[in-house]
Amino acid sequence: MLWAVFPIFAQLFYTSGSYVQNFLADTAFPKGRAGALIIARLPCFIISMLLMYAVFGRIVLVLPLVTALGFIAAGVINVFGSVFCFKALQEGDAADVIIFGQLSPLISLGLGVMVLGEIITTAQGLGFLFIMAAIAVVVTGSTTKKERTNPNFKVIRLTLISAFFSILSDIVFVYFARDILADTTLYAQSFFFFSLGSAVTVLVLFICLGKWRKAIRSVFVKSKNRNRNWLCLVADNLSFLLGELLFKYGLLIVPVVAMMTVVSKVTNLFASFFFTVFLGKIFPKFIHGKRLTKAILVRYLISSIFIVAGIMIMN
Repeated sequence: MLWAVFPIFAQLFYTSGSYVQNFLADTAFPKGRAGALIIARLPCFIISMLLMYAVFGRIVLVLPLVTALGFIAAGVINVFGSVFCFKALQEGDAADVIIFGQLSPLISLGLGVMVLGEIITTAQGLGFLFIMAAIAVVVTGSTTKKERTNPNFKVIRLTLISAFFSILSDIVFVYFARDILADTTLYAQSFFFFSLGSAVTVLVLFICLGKWRKAIRSVFVKSKNRNRNWLCLVADNLSFLLGELLFKYGLLIVPVVAMMTVVSKVTNLFASFFFTVFLGKIFPKFIHGKRLTKAILVRYLISSIFIVAGIMIMN
C-alpha cells in the first residue's frame, strides 16, 4: 500500500490550492470568469518542465515520439477536464458537483479495465466497495435532502464530463508508461511532456478566450488588491505543483488506477472537512467555516471505519 501515500498527500496539496482558488473566485474575479484561473496555473506547468530539466538534464527529452505525444495528450485532456469542472461550478451549486464528482472511481474502474486491461481481485473489489460506502456516508451528510433529490442536470452533465476527462488523462498517462521501466527517469520524462501538453493547452485558451484574458489582467494587473492576488496565485501554483508531482508518481506505481482515484477522493473529502470546519474557525473570512455538529462527527467516524476496513481488505 506504499502507493496510497502519494494520492493522500497529493490531495492535501490539491485541496489547499482549491481553497485559494475559491477565495480568488469569490473576491477577485468577475462573475462567470473564474475559469480564467486555469490560465493562472500556467506558471505551474512551466516550472514543472524547468524543474525536471534542471534535475535530470536532456534525458527528459529522450523518449520515442509516440510515447512523448501520449504524455502530451494526457496533459491536454487534463486541462479540458478542468474547463468543464469550472463550468459546472459556475452553472450551479457546489453540492451537485460534490455528489456526482464522487462517481470518478467508477469511471476510473471502467476505463482501467477496458483500456489498460487491469484485473480487479476479489479483495481489491471488496475494499473498493467499502471505501465507496465511506464516500456515500460523507456526501449524504454534507448535502440537504433538497440538493440530493432536485439536482441541476446541466451541472451533473458538466461534472461527469469533467470527471471523464480527468480520469481519461490518468488512463492515457499510465497507458504510455506501462511498457517502460518505472524509474525516476521515466517519471521525469513523463511529467515533463505531460506539463508541456498542459502548458500548450492553457496558452491556446489564453489566446482564444479574450474574456478570460481580460479577467486575468483585471485581477493581477489593474486590481487594487493585486499584491494579495499575486500572493494567492503563488500559493495556488505551489500547492498544485506539489500535488501533481506526488499524484503522477503514484500513477506510475499504483497496481490499479481505480484504487488511486478512490483513495484520492476519500482524502479530498476529509481534507475539505478539516479545512472547512477547523481552519474555518481560525480564518472564517477566507474559508467560510461551518458549524461542527455531532451528526457531522458521527458520519466522519463511520466513514473512517469503512475506509480503514477497505484499506485493510485491499492490502
